[in-house]
Amino acid sequence: MSPTPDTGTHPVPERPLSEINADIRRLFARAEGRLSDAERVRHAYLLEEWAAAIRASVVPAA
Repeated sequence: MSPTPDTGTHPVPERPLSEINADIRRLFARAEGRLSDAERVRHAYLLEEWAAAIRASVVPAA
């Protein structure tokens, strides 16, 4: 077994979690908590991006 993690199994997210989270917060701040249909689509995309970034950041147990 290699002492260094295999980066091929977990792709590096394109954006940091903090940036994705900030986009989600801005979306809700602008919408004052009520999302239009277009904003709901954007929110769904951001949640998928956030979840992918979370999955990519998980380190498998030894």
